[in-house]
Amino acid sequence: MHRSFIDRLLLPAIFGLTTLIVALVLWQRLVTHRRAEIKAAAKEQASFVKTKTESELRARVRPLERLAGRWHSDEQDMESDASLVMSGYPAYQAIEWVDPTFHVLWVAPEKGNEADISADLGAVPELRATLEDADHSKSTMVAPRVDLRQGGRGFLVCVPAYSGKELSGFLVGVFRYQEVLSSILQGVGPDYWVAVYDGNESVYSRGAAKPPRNWLYVQEANIEFQQLSWRALAWPKTEAVTYARSPLPTLVFGGGILMALTLAFAVYMAETAKLNVKKLEAANRELEREIAGRAQAEEALRQAQKMEAVGRLAGGVAHDFNNLLMVIRGQAALSQNSVGLGSTLGRELSEIVKAADRASSLTRKLLALGRKQVLQPRVLDLNALVTQVAEMLPHVVGEDIKLSMDLEPELGRVKADTAQLEQVIMNLVFNARDAMPRGGELTIQTANCDLDAAWSRSHSGVQAGPHVMLAVRDTGHGMDEETQSHLFEPFFTTKDSSKGTGLGLATVYGTVNQSGGHVTVSSKLGLGTTIQIYLPRVEEPVEVVDVPKPITRSLQGEERILVVEDDDAVRRMTREFLEIRGYTVIEAMSAAHAIQFVESHDETIDLVLTDVVMPGMKGRELVERLGKLRSALKVLYMSAYTEDDAINIGILSPGTAFIVKPFSPDELAGKVRDVLIGNSASPVNSTCATTQGPEKG
Repeated sequence: MHRSFIDRLLLPAIFGLTTLIVALVLWQRLVTHRRAEIKAAAKEQASFVKTKTESELRARVRPLERLAGRWHSDEQDMESDASLVMSGYPAYQAIEWVDPTFHVLWVAPEKGNEADISADLGAVPELRATLEDADHSKSTMVAPRVDLRQGGRGFLVCVPAYSGKELSGFLVGVFRYQEVLSSILQGVGPDYWVAVYDGNESVYSRGAAKPPRNWLYVQEANIEFQQLSWRALAWPKTEAVTYARSPLPTLVFGGGILMALTLAFAVYMAETAKLNVKKLEAANRELEREIAGRAQAEEALRQAQKMEAVGRLAGGVAHDFNNLLMVIRGQAALSQNSVGLGSTLGRELSEIVKAADRASSLTRKLLALGRKQVLQPRVLDLNALVTQVAEMLPHVVGEDIKLSMDLEPELGRVKADTAQLEQVIMNLVFNARDAMPRGGELTIQTANCDLDAAWSRSHSGVQAGPHVMLAVRDTGHGMDEETQSHLFEPFFTTKDSSKGTGLGLATVYGTVNQSGGHVTVSSKLGLGTTIQIYLPRVEEPVEVVDVPKPITRSLQGEERILVVEDDDAVRRMTREFLEIRGYTVIEAMSAAHAIQFVESHDETIDLVLTDVVMPGMKGRELVERLGKLRSALKVLYMSAYTEDDAINIGILSPGTAFIVKPFSPDELAGKVRDVLIGNSASPVNSTCATTQGPEKG
């Protein structure tokens, strides 16, 4: 037989058997689910029988207890009241008055119960014990499984009656099992059988005399009332179970067979379709040319997504790495103070501190790459900033490079972080210098510009409107298109590994984007490179930040400080830094713990030292909550970065006290003293700028 014919039979058989097995599994699950539903319904009926029986028995005994509670010597009135009770509760067989010697004096009976008068209930040991227990406990007692004189089985409810503290007798309610349970269980669903047992004795049954043995739908509930302990069984009628069966399993099985036939036909059609493959190849080649055109249009989007993914990774790594660096640097600094700088161990510890500082500088660049650094934006004059940076450039770029400035006299104002913008300019200048190893001309230009809607559409993420442009132009060797396409990728560099890490332009890209701006590159081989930065123009006046005067003061203190930090190692290290300076430290592993402590303790808190970003609640929200509990709280923020969804919370306004992780014991102690004495107006990221040098590449 031809191989292709065998393949056509084999595949339908495999898919058909698989479909049949799946259908059988579904059928089994559907049947199991339906059985569970029927059992649950039967269990609900059994629970209803229990609840209804217990509540109705209490309701029928309560009038008898009230009647005994207002007992008086006029037995005729008592007998008439008892008759009235029986008329309202037809489940009573009789209400009898029994004297303290256990003799029946009168009976308010249903017809045929008069024979109980003068009967001695004490002659029956079980009844006598029940009456004596009722007298001793002064409460209602029930005598179960009593043979009634009028025939049948039932139970007696014995309620003692007292005149003052003396026993006057007993009111005894007579109930027959079948009558009382028939009146109580009328509300049970008509599709269910019910049986009630007292021990092994059947005291009530509706429908089938006995439940079927080992039937999985029989459900049981225990009825407890006074001395009565009954067992109630409920199960569905056979026709109810039959009616509840779903046709879905049959449909599933039939659908499996239909699916097998469909798959067989599909396999046959697939074999036939192979004959038409060659006809489609020409059409596919045309489609590939069209896809290639679209791929070029999507390249920019993929580049942005790649930068975003790398930025997220870099930001997360930098944050965790900063916490580790803080512990390493802190332990080394503490040990260094203990052994002294002159010893061999002291010199080795000093090298550890220096290495940690260099690693910290690298993590700040990673944070800028991921656009997760904490910024302190303010309105500034870009010309003044460029002029200030240009004063140090001649010594940096060298004598063989001519530095030119082309600044717009009426330049608009921008809102950005001063320190980070300085870093951006320095990084661009260093890259321009490296592009001109034999000398050349370096030009820094500023200008006002208005970006129209067409330019905005061609540059993703840029809003149309007034902007300020900062351009750095060199006359170096330039770049080809391939190099330009990777220019802002992290760790991409055309230099030797000894001259740069490839993070310089990547951090420029991250900082500018985090500030709401955009970066463009124009370059040709042999003709130099121009990098342009566009920042939104603002109308607010320039903000002047007063530089605090340095003061000489001790770093020791006696104040009480609340430290809120979710990282255990960083929190313990911070506490140790503060305690060696004499401070009393209260630790809180989360914002919720800090709020709980402030609410439950009255002692003074002089300063709150909190992380900017914590799980559950951010640092600024915590400070607002604490401000409602304690007025005039002094706050010092600490952090390494903020996540994208918390950047607005992490951006700190001018004058906010902030310290960057990792920090040394002296840096923390100095910042704490500044806050406590009110000398804490230094910009947030100026601290970063002092330790973060420009990156080449």
